Amino acid sequence: MTSDNITDNLKVVFSSHFPVEVQGAKNYLESEGVPAFLFNEMAGQIYGNAADKPKILVRETDVERALAVLKEGGYT
Repeated sequence: MTSDNITDNLKVVFSSHFPVEVQGAKNYLESEGVPAFLFNEMAGQIYGNAADKPKILVRETDVERALAVLKEGGYT
């Protein structure tokens, strides 16, 4: 059975209380060829620090590469 991209498990690779930093990290990942998805990016704007931090999720198969790219880019 092959993997279906829609149902692949997603893992958190980065989070921050600063939505701009999360968006920048997501853009950097995508510029390096790693598909990334935002989670909770609007909650912080609506609820402030009471909300969970915005997060970047990647497919489980991309976690290792994503972490290396984030480190290379100075995000971690």
